[in-house]
Amino acid sequence: MDKKEFDTVIKACRFCLMCRHLCTVGNITYVETNTPRGQALMLDCMGSEALEDEPENRKRAAEVLFSCCYCGRCQNNCVSSYRHPDAVMAARAAIKEEDLPENVKELRALVKQTGGIYEKGSQVKGKSDIKDANLLLYIGSYARNEAPEIANAAIGVFEAAGVSYTIISNEISLGMDAYKLGMAELAQSLLDDEIKKINALNPKRIVTLSAEDQRALSGDIPGLKASGLDIPIISFSSIALELINSGKLSTHDGGNMVAAYHDGDQSGKFLKEFDIQRGIIKALPGIEFKELFWSRDEAASAGESGAIMALDGVLARKIAKKRIEQVEDRNIDILVTDSAKAKALLSEQAGEKINIVHIAEFLYLHV
Repeated sequence: MDKKEFDTVIKACRFCLMCRHLCTVGNITYVETNTPRGQALMLDCMGSEALEDEPENRKRAAEVLFSCCYCGRCQNNCVSSYRHPDAVMAARAAIKEEDLPENVKELRALVKQTGGIYEKGSQVKGKSDIKDANLLLYIGSYARNEAPEIANAAIGVFEAAGVSYTIISNEISLGMDAYKLGMAELAQSLLDDEIKKINALNPKRIVTLSAEDQRALSGDIPGLKASGLDIPIISFSSIALELINSGKLSTHDGGNMVAAYHDGDQSGKFLKEFDIQRGIIKALPGIEFKELFWSRDEAASAGESGAIMALDGVLARKIAKKRIEQVEDRNIDILVTDSAKAKALLSEQAGEKINIVHIAEFLYLHV
């Protein structure tokens, strides 16, 4: 990693305990090195007498860095706005191949071969490769390959509203899986390739189903440059609420259900989208919206970020279980999320107690 670039962050975080109680992984593992302060202290000491540059220390440091779930709670609650998650991602990219945990090596090999952890080359049916459309729906690797029902719901909403849209017929991956595994060059190459496809279609706006993809295309990911892309980028939730408010999308009665919203890591902690999704839920007739106790800035993670689902499925499920425990006593019928990965993790832990749906599915059920 470029230690100089993040030296200010490392120096500040190693002496500060203010976000320690909020750390998602720290609160599951109860291990100090899994907290932002512990990680920063480790990074600052690497190569010194306190933590000599030896194989055993380097390998242990790599394990710690790949345990971060990149939820953004530390940054979101930092009074000085230090971007600690970005320092962790940069540190991952600097780890030598021989020091990587075996599971990371396996995932890197998979991403080199396919472009993503979940990438199987799956595509979704819809109006594809139409030039100059008003909207280009960028589906994203996980939804395309693991949750196509979410992509189909989003397309259904656009068709119900009669808007001009298109999708990319050979969409692959924007490189976020590669980025999270410390493969910066491959991540940039994948991002560049997808930007070329988008520019070739020349849409008026890009709509992303994944907040992670929205950040990548918007240039919000340090180390990744969305070069040559000058097209406005918005979330699916943003365009959906726009269609509702403009009267282009008619909705029917929801049938007296109580719904709550789970604030995702990427859309909430990093993009600060809190009101848009709530606006959609509140706009649907027959739906009673109930706010969760831990919500917005204080919402707990569901374990969907940082590639933790693939790196440590047990840890990811523990994080999701803790989130469900916060939700299950709120007497709600449906928990809505804008993250396909969060939906998968929360659904597994909720069982039949609570129905977990993606915001696109939730809206499509009512149009």
